[in-house]
Amino acid sequence: MTVLAQLADGMISVQCDICTPPNLTINTPAELRRTGWALQSFGEPIDTCANCAANISVRNRRPRGDASPTEADAARLPNIVVIGASKAGTTSMLNYLGVHPDISVSTEKEMRFFQDPDYRNWLGVYQGHFPAGTRYRAEATPFYSQTPSYPGVVDRMADLVPDAKLLYMVRDPIDRIIAEYVEQVQWRAAGGTLEERLGSATDPRNYLVAASRYATQLRDYQRRFAAERIMVLDLADLSADVVGVMGEVFDFLELERPAMSPTDFGVFNTRDEKAAFPEWLIRLRRGPIVRAMHKFPERPRRFMSDLAWRRLRTPVERPDLSEHTRGVLQEVLAPEMADLRTLTGRAFSTWSV
Repeated sequence: MTVLAQLADGMISVQCDICTPPNLTINTPAELRRTGWALQSFGEPIDTCANCAANISVRNRRPRGDASPTEADAARLPNIVVIGASKAGTTSMLNYLGVHPDISVSTEKEMRFFQDPDYRNWLGVYQGHFPAGTRYRAEATPFYSQTPSYPGVVDRMADLVPDAKLLYMVRDPIDRIIAEYVEQVQWRAAGGTLEERLGSATDPRNYLVAASRYATQLRDYQRRFAAERIMVLDLADLSADVVGVMGEVFDFLELERPAMSPTDFGVFNTRDEKAAFPEWLIRLRRGPIVRAMHKFPERPRRFMSDLAWRRLRTPVERPDLSEHTRGVLQEVLAPEMADLRTLTGRAFSTWSV
């Protein structure tokens, strides 16, 4: 069973049993089924994301896992983990870490390993995503700081990589909520308007708000990791002075600062890239046309797929919050932000809360 948590408004968090890294999503069971997920709760033999359901016949669906039991190898496990938050610069941070010669990064940006209750079943596959031979190995997964949506992450991480150093990216908590919603709209997975998704904002199980409860997430990690092993970083600071902030990160990691300019670091996953795909195209990804396309050679298949994604997207408009909803969010999040400022000694002076 891969339903990970029961959340507010009848929503669940679920992961695919097949793909690696596992696809994760949050929605109501009915909406998940509508968007192509095959769920055990609807009589399917295995929970399967829309991509796997479209491309793998039922008889060929197998749970991911190592071919044989694998022991943990400290030299092939991450000792830097960017734990979130979602839409707070985790992609940029992983890429920025990778510029240092003493740091290698995972071959997949989001490994989505520690949220999986059966994570040890594919430990060998996970370890295979980290090149050996460098002092540090890093991965970044925003789902690691989304309790209660993805429970158990901290204890699994502490059990497997207790000496890891953790980087927690945060940003203005209300801006972060809007940015996460925009990404869901991009993939036609929002399941309602932003105002509707925030109707239960006072419920701790509201997944959008929970990921902005930064103090709650941080205190969960401090149960198992010493405070000096966790560095909290503001996306606003990183955007304003990437060289200076990354210098502080390398200091935290006890590495020599490389001589680099802002342009050497680059920009990744900016808001300008956000565009929505037509509903009919999302549906085609799950149907017989996709299965037929897999009979084409890889190069023309990839060309057609890339062309479709580039040409058929439309820009996603950033929604405005009503005055009432913004007020509710500020009231709900104010204690969290006060606690975060106490925990970190940081002012976060540019934030709206």
